[in-house]
Amino acid sequence: MKWLRVKVDYYSDFIKETKEKIIGIFSELGVNEFEFIDFFTENALDFHKESIVNDTWTIIGYFPNNKFARLKLKMLSEKLEELSETEEMIFTVYTNECDENEWKDEWKKYFHTTKITDKIVIKPSWEDYTPSEGETVIKIDPGMAFGTGTHETTSLCIKMLEKYAQGKKNLLDIGCGSGILMIVGAKLGAEKVDGIDIDPAVESVAKENLEDNEIDNFSVVIGNLVDDTDKKYDIVVSNILADTLMALLDDIEKVLEPGALVIFSGILKTRKHEILEKTEKHNFEQIDEKEENGWISYVFEYK
Repeated sequence: MKWLRVKVDYYSDFIKETKEKIIGIFSELGVNEFEFIDFFTENALDFHKESIVNDTWTIIGYFPNNKFARLKLKMLSEKLEELSETEEMIFTVYTNECDENEWKDEWKKYFHTTKITDKIVIKPSWEDYTPSEGETVIKIDPGMAFGTGTHETTSLCIKMLEKYAQGKKNLLDIGCGSGILMIVGAKLGAEKVDGIDIDPAVESVAKENLEDNEIDNFSVVIGNLVDDTDKKYDIVVSNILADTLMALLDDIEKVLEPGALVIFSGILKTRKHEILEKTEKHNFEQIDEKEENGWISYVFEYK
């Protein structure tokens, strides 16, 4: 499978704030893992704002190079143009195609052992780590599926799971990616963990990660919630984009037991009111909220 490597070089007087907004743009287009590197020169492709100055910062994301790639690239450029008008930012976008092996090798440069909470540590499969007493180590190789646990949207889910998953029997992860949230749920005591995703690349990666973490009571389904899920769950977690989540809320009740807990993440702060209005219409009562760097995670109880 081919991937499109998209590199944004930018300069702004508000480096940190602009960085978070560019990450938000990437995330709205389905990218949740990034590289952050110093400026270096490549040949710009079709669109660029103007010549980049020194002290430029760089953010890199990867899109599957399929029929939607050019559309996403166009949307990215348009959103960056809008941002440049409000942030006094200048930027250049570069792209190049890479294959699956190059993509996977790149992640090994930037994904390292990370402590998410006092008790939960995420460790890439290629690094060694000796846990302290009481720590739970999750081994992950994201492969071609997104989800290392280090992005705010995933780490927020992990923190919510740590707080609410104890005592739950059946967990469903909608948009399971690498399987990281399924693994965390199982480590925290869920008796059965299931995952569903529309990306065929997910199935083998998630299964391998679950097995590497000695989780045996699980299933991974490639499909959609309406047609491919017929069980009921007492806890559901979903780290997906706000637009997808809005559509999901019309169907999610079919998999929820009365009193089930639902953890949502992947929500930009600017979209929170839309989510809260719709959850209220679907018999959800908000019981918790966490925010990190403009990203929000919610916990709801299904009535």
